[in-house]
Formats: sequence, C-alpha cells, structure tokens
Amino acid sequence: MASNKIKINIDADTSEALKQMKEVTEAANECVAALEKLERLTNKFSGLARGGIVSVPVTLNGNTISESVSKIQGNDESIRLRKF
Repeated sequence: MASNKIKINIDADTSEALKQMKEVTEAANECVAALEKLERLTNKFSGLARGGIVSVPVTLNGNTISESVSKIQGNDESIRLRKF
C-alpha cells in the first residue's frame, strides 16, 4: 500500500528580520518620546504645563474686565473682584 504522506522540513533564518523589527521598535520609541516632549512644550507655551487653569490678575478697569471674563466662563465664583 502506497503512503500519501509528504514530510517537508523548512529551516528559515529569521535573525535579519528580528534585527530589523528591533530597529523599527527603537525608532518608534524615539518618535513617542519626541511627541511626548513636543506635547509638554506645547502645553508649557499654552499655559497648561500642569494641566490647570491659568489665572491672570486684572488691575486695570477690573470691574469691566472681570464681568466680561465671567460671561465667557459662565462661572461667577471663579473670578474674584478686587477693587483698588
């Protein structure tokens, strides 16, 4: 009776592929680090370095400016009016 089985052995050298995958991973990690740094710098210059709200004291015509800001923010408690 004839056997219908075929046995095939494949030896593949994947070392070059692994090396290239490591290089791509390293490049991707460098990109992530650069993007994180860019985000920190962007936040720093937009006033959100700590993720908080930036307050600017108003001393010139405080009533008018604080009322306008209050209308924009919609929260009267967030602005404290100090008359000089």
